[in-house]
Amino acid sequence: MRKKLQVFISSTCYDLLEERQAAAQAILRAGHIPTGVERFFEENPLEMTKKWIDESDVFIHIIGGFYGTLLPDESKSYTHWEYDYAGEIGKPRFAIVVTDEALRRKHYDFVVAKDYQKHLEFKQSVMETVPTYYADNGQHIKWVIRETLPEYAGRDDLYGWFSGKELPDVQKLLDENERLLRENARLTAELEKYTRDQ
Repeated sequence: MRKKLQVFISSTCYDLLEERQAAAQAILRAGHIPTGVERFFEENPLEMTKKWIDESDVFIHIIGGFYGTLLPDESKSYTHWEYDYAGEIGKPRFAIVVTDEALRRKHYDFVVAKDYQKHLEFKQSVMETVPTYYADNGQHIKWVIRETLPEYAGRDDLYGWFSGKELPDVQKLLDENERLLRENARLTAELEKYTRDQ
């Protein structure tokens, strides 16, 4: 059976839209399922994001030049929180860092952005903790994902998703389960009889 991984894509949103799209395309071409909060900010976005990360097999963090929108308590950005949460629950993570040159070509003056120092500290922390790859454009991102995902797909501890048509006929399993239940009931009855006779 062919396992499809669910891959959560995390990044700041509007400045890295092209990079997110490249990542999603690469994941789909590799036969897997991309997901990420293409920002469904409902009453409780953290709960929805938690659910999506919980259900994912792999977490990819794309780092650009901005730290991102802060949580309501201003302790960290949403993307920083996503990264930390994925680590807390043991999701395999890797990061793709968009080069400064690529960001400059987009005309982003990220050096003077709000929370830039926090961004640099977070970026350094990510680079010290998980496998990190550099990308200069969407093609580089696609290449990184194409080269990296097979390693995760081969892991037995990542369950992924399977097509229903690929699952074996379960009728044999149901029949065997029924037989075992009858056998268990018979043995339980014999044990009770034996216990009463003692």
